[in-house]
Amino acid sequence: MQKLTASIFVLLIAAMAHGQLEPLTNQYLFNTLSINPAYAGSRGALSVVMLHRNQWAGFEGAPKTVSIGLHAPTRNDRVGLGLLAVNDRRGISTSNIITGNFAFRIYSEKGVLSMGLAGGFTFARNDWNSLVAVDRTDDLFLVESRGYLLPDFSLGTYYQSERFFFGLSLPMFLAHSFNPASNTFNLENNYRAYNFFLNTGYLFKPSSTIKLLPSMLMRYNTGTKPQADLNLHLILLDLIQTGISYRSNRSVVGSLMYHVNNQLAIAYSYDLGFGKTGGYLGSSHEIMIRYDFRYVVDVMNPRYF
Repeated sequence: MQKLTASIFVLLIAAMAHGQLEPLTNQYLFNTLSINPAYAGSRGALSVVMLHRNQWAGFEGAPKTVSIGLHAPTRNDRVGLGLLAVNDRRGISTSNIITGNFAFRIYSEKGVLSMGLAGGFTFARNDWNSLVAVDRTDDLFLVESRGYLLPDFSLGTYYQSERFFFGLSLPMFLAHSFNPASNTFNLENNYRAYNFFLNTGYLFKPSSTIKLLPSMLMRYNTGTKPQADLNLHLILLDLIQTGISYRSNRSVVGSLMYHVNNQLAIAYSYDLGFGKTGGYLGSSHEIMIRYDFRYVVDVMNPRYF
């Protein structure tokens, strides 16, 4: 009973508020466009990523996320363009997100600095009719189930060299809060609701067959405590990439990626909570496929971020 109560409570909270932040997945290191528009075009060719996340497996109505992203540099290589589409379901709440991404790239001898902007829309819908209310006179359950089209924007900057990367971004910073009295979403630009992302990592090459990629993702919001992901990936023979991550909200993530070749990569991740709510919410699974349409395949080296 406690397990069911905890899951229903979390899902209702997610359904009653659409924040400014799109769903965060485990494999942002391999799909950085999802958190930073400045990443558009950084892989040097048309890159397509498809991802499916099943969160809290085993619970009816648990969050599920499906996304597809593609991005590429333009002919002059100073501009990167991208498109990101996300379908996110959480209990009675469904969000369909579509954003266009633009990045301007500045080259130097040591690396590339990019500045990015993204704009798009979220189509949000709460299916109140699917709930069974104990108190049928509750105003929250008397509202009409309908869809809402909500605009949003993202900003970011991203630097990368052969071994190092650093990104700072502000994804989807417009806040959308549901008002049950008027059955509408209120749109506002609230600084206290901003979520700042800092993502960085460095590639070590101790030998010709082994590489190490430690990385970190920091998330900061003025209304909550900072959260951090600490990641360590081991790369063997440029074919297998395995990693482990610790999240400050008391969860651990294991991941495995197989590089079929320099163009195609397939990845799986599994995360498990171990805090007070971890025993109730269960585990989560994530599958990702990435394909890079290389312009000159023979001269392109494997890319790790």
